[in-house]
Amino acid sequence: MDLTSDTGMTEPANILFISATVPYPATDGGRIRVLNLVRRLCRTHKVTLLTFIASPDDEKGIVYLREIGIEVIGIRREQRKLMMALGSLLQCLIHRKPLTVAKYYSAKMARTLKSLLTSREFSIIHFEMLHMGQYLSVLRANSKSSCATILGEQNIDSSIWRRLAREELIPLKKLIFYWQHRSFRSYERRICPRFDLCLCVSTQDQGDLESICPGVITELVPNGVDPNYFKSGEDVEDETRLVFTGSMDWKPNEDAVEYFCYQILDHVRGEIPEVEFYIVGSNPTKRVLELGNIRSVTVTGWVEDVRPYIASAAVFVVPLRIGGGTRLKILQALAMGKSVVSTPIGCEGLDLQPDRHLLVADWYRPFAEATVKLMKDRAMRQRLAENGKKLVQERHDWDVVIEKLELAYRKAISGQ
Repeated sequence: MDLTSDTGMTEPANILFISATVPYPATDGGRIRVLNLVRRLCRTHKVTLLTFIASPDDEKGIVYLREIGIEVIGIRREQRKLMMALGSLLQCLIHRKPLTVAKYYSAKMARTLKSLLTSREFSIIHFEMLHMGQYLSVLRANSKSSCATILGEQNIDSSIWRRLAREELIPLKKLIFYWQHRSFRSYERRICPRFDLCLCVSTQDQGDLESICPGVITELVPNGVDPNYFKSGEDVEDETRLVFTGSMDWKPNEDAVEYFCYQILDHVRGEIPEVEFYIVGSNPTKRVLELGNIRSVTVTGWVEDVRPYIASAAVFVVPLRIGGGTRLKILQALAMGKSVVSTPIGCEGLDLQPDRHLLVADWYRPFAEATVKLMKDRAMRQRLAENGKKLVQERHDWDVVIEKLELAYRKAISGQ
């Protein structure tokens, strides 16, 4: 089976997709991306998903994935915390891996991959993120046939840790974050050029990775959204409501909502006393939960469907100061016809023009001013929303994204 046609896939390809997490239910940006890629790939190709099982929800997710035609091979992670910690520390010290990569090493996963490689032939092996990219050494040692090796980079980890270190005020944490930045940078430089192709979600990430890893071959496969799922509905917009969505155990999201509540919200309230701020997302940390004690702030925790919350917002706010990749939350909000205020980091890597598709502000006072301006100006909200929605439909529909992924696969196989 190959993917060498210039015009399309000549035959179904045999693809091994290796992910650290079961992508269904799609509770965070990483899972959303993986789910939409494998769900579309399996319409045309034979897709085998190799992944870890960490919870009962993962078991249910595997049932769903098998029902839509994906073969799933799940490896249960070590549950003994002491053994996991010791194993991670050894991987970190002996193999010079970042700690957050080392914790995803599993001897059972390596043995299972070895068995697959010696018993089957794959056209493509797609490792999603560095956490699973570390298993490339297993392939090099055991694969009998040539296959294209792909590393999917949802963000550039060293860049995220650099920003975390920059924003952290506690000296010990700042030192730890900086150490992780240096560790990831060294690991990226060492491992990324070994893949036939590295996929980036933005030109910003492409530039960062190419500067870190001279000689690395990259291709742009952006993030996407399903416009048939995230679409404008009949929900009534509340002109006093602001909404932020995301996994609330992800440090950049935690920092974003704290920044908004402690530095921005009071300035908005000074102009619009009745303002409400909704923080919507799973696994809120203790610090996020404490924000619910602030007047007019609601922390929902996990919700079955984020769309009613997005639809109810007058303005969707993205006050991110830390991050990498591109923000699925912005694509979802724009697809639903919402106006957005973001920091430059929040909308980094997306083809969005300030004052045409959204408002952008880098400091807390201008961010508050832009938010108030949109809350008071319905015509501006509608103009930005219409422009943003059109751009998302044209460039970020997952069906468009999958075409870019298949083209990247073909290039990797042909050695271009």
